[in-house]
Amino acid sequence: MKKSNIYIGEVIKQVIAEKQVTKAELARRLGVKPQSVDYLLTRKSIDTDTLYSLSLALDYDFAVLYSIKKEHALATDEESPFKVGNAKISLEIELRPDEMLKLNLKQKIADLLEGKGK
Repeated sequence: MKKSNIYIGEVIKQVIAEKQVTKAELARRLGVKPQSVDYLLTRKSIDTDTLYSLSLALDYDFAVLYSIKKEHALATDEESPFKVGNAKISLEIELRPDEMLKLNLKQKIADLLEGKGK
Protein backbone atom coordinates (compact mmCIF):
# COMPACT_ATOMS: atom_id res chain seq x y z
CA MET A 1 0.00 0.00 0.00
CA LYS A 2 1.34 3.39 -1.00
CA LYS A 3 1.62 5.98 1.78
CA SER A 4 1.31 9.74 1.47
CA ASN A 5 4.29 12.00 1.92
CA ILE A 6 2.19 14.54 3.82
CA TYR A 7 3.14 15.30 7.41
CA ILE A 8 -0.16 16.65 8.63
CA GLY A 9 1.31 18.13 11.81
CA GLU A 10 3.52 20.41 9.72
CA VAL A 11 0.58 21.45 7.57
CA ILE A 12 -1.50 22.24 10.67
CA LYS A 13 1.36 24.40 11.97
CA GLN A 14 1.41 26.34 8.71
CA VAL A 15 -2.35 26.85 8.72
CA ILE A 16 -2.53 28.05 12.32
CA ALA A 17 0.34 30.45 11.58
CA GLU A 18 -1.41 31.78 8.46
CA LYS A 19 -4.70 32.14 10.32
CA GLN A 20 -2.94 33.59 13.37
CA VAL A 21 -4.57 31.09 15.72
CA THR A 22 -2.66 30.19 18.87
CA LYS A 23 -2.33 26.62 20.10
CA ALA A 24 -4.41 27.57 23.12
CA GLU A 25 -7.16 28.97 20.91
CA LEU A 26 -7.12 25.89 18.70
CA ALA A 27 -7.35 23.68 21.79
CA ARG A 28 -10.36 25.71 22.95
CA ARG A 29 -12.05 25.38 19.54
CA LEU A 30 -11.44 21.64 19.51
CA GLY A 31 -12.44 21.15 23.14
CA VAL A 32 -9.12 19.52 24.03
CA LYS A 33 -6.13 20.29 26.24
CA PRO A 34 -3.28 22.37 24.77
CA GLN A 35 -1.02 19.32 25.17
CA SER A 36 -3.25 17.48 22.70
CA VAL A 37 -2.66 20.22 20.14
CA ASP A 38 1.09 19.93 20.74
CA TYR A 39 0.80 16.20 20.08
CA LEU A 40 -1.18 16.78 16.86
CA LEU A 41 1.54 19.07 15.56
CA THR A 42 4.10 16.26 15.79
CA ARG A 43 2.01 13.70 13.90
CA LYS A 44 2.57 12.42 10.38
CA SER A 45 -1.05 11.29 10.18
CA ILE A 46 -4.28 11.62 12.15
CA ASP A 47 -7.69 9.99 12.03
CA THR A 48 -10.40 11.40 9.79
CA ASP A 49 -12.64 12.56 12.64
CA THR A 50 -9.81 14.69 14.01
CA LEU A 51 -9.03 15.98 10.52
CA TYR A 52 -12.68 16.94 10.10
CA SER A 53 -12.74 18.72 13.47
CA LEU A 54 -9.56 20.61 12.56
CA SER A 55 -11.06 21.62 9.22
CA LEU A 56 -14.07 23.09 10.99
CA ALA A 57 -12.03 24.74 13.73
CA LEU A 58 -9.62 26.39 11.29
CA ASP A 59 -12.00 26.89 8.36
CA TYR A 60 -9.53 25.05 6.12
CA ASP A 61 -10.17 21.99 3.96
CA PHE A 62 -7.38 19.61 4.93
CA ALA A 63 -8.99 16.81 2.92
CA VAL A 64 -7.90 18.42 -0.35
CA LEU A 65 -4.30 17.62 0.60
CA TYR A 66 -5.10 13.96 0.19
CA SER A 67 -6.71 14.24 -3.24
CA ILE A 68 -5.49 11.49 -5.53
CA LYS A 69 -5.53 13.99 -8.37
CA LYS A 70 -2.50 16.20 -7.85
CA GLU A 71 -3.90 18.84 -10.18
CA HIS A 72 -6.88 19.26 -7.83
CA ALA A 73 -4.77 19.80 -4.75
CA LEU A 74 -1.81 21.68 -6.14
CA ALA A 75 -2.98 23.60 -9.22
CA THR A 76 -3.35 27.34 -9.10
CA ASP A 77 -6.29 28.92 -10.89
CA GLU A 78 -4.10 29.59 -13.93
CA GLU A 79 -2.81 26.01 -14.07
CA SER A 80 -6.07 24.27 -13.35
CA PRO A 81 -7.32 22.00 -16.12
CA PHE A 82 -10.84 22.59 -14.83
CA LYS A 83 -11.38 26.09 -16.16
CA VAL A 84 -14.85 27.39 -16.88
CA GLY A 85 -15.15 28.93 -20.32
CA ASN A 86 -18.73 30.13 -20.19
CA ALA A 87 -21.18 30.14 -17.36
CA LYS A 88 -24.94 30.29 -17.33
CA ILE A 89 -26.40 32.40 -14.58
CA SER A 90 -30.10 32.34 -13.77
CA LEU A 91 -31.54 35.24 -11.86
CA GLU A 92 -35.07 35.75 -10.66
CA ILE A 93 -36.17 39.32 -10.02
CA GLU A 94 -39.60 40.42 -8.98
CA LEU A 95 -40.60 43.72 -10.57
CA ARG A 96 -43.69 45.85 -10.29
CA PRO A 97 -45.57 46.61 -13.54
CA ASP A 98 -44.32 50.23 -13.56
CA GLU A 99 -40.72 49.00 -13.26
CA MET A 100 -41.22 46.62 -16.16
CA LEU A 101 -42.64 49.45 -18.23
CA LYS A 102 -39.62 51.65 -17.48
CA LEU A 103 -37.26 48.91 -18.57
CA ASN A 104 -39.37 48.03 -21.63
CA LEU A 105 -39.11 44.42 -20.53
CA LYS A 106 -42.31 43.17 -22.10
CA GLN A 107 -41.14 44.15 -25.57
CA LYS A 108 -37.61 42.84 -24.98
CA ILE A 109 -38.96 39.49 -23.80
CA ALA A 110 -41.29 39.28 -26.79
CA ASP A 111 -38.39 40.09 -29.14
CA LEU A 112 -36.24 37.40 -27.55
CA LEU A 113 -38.99 34.82 -27.86
CA GLU A 114 -39.45 35.69 -31.54
CA GLY A 115 -35.70 35.47 -32.14
CA LYS A 116 -35.23 39.18 -32.81
CA GLY A 117 -33.03 39.75 -29.78
CA LYS A 118 -29.89 38.34 -31.39
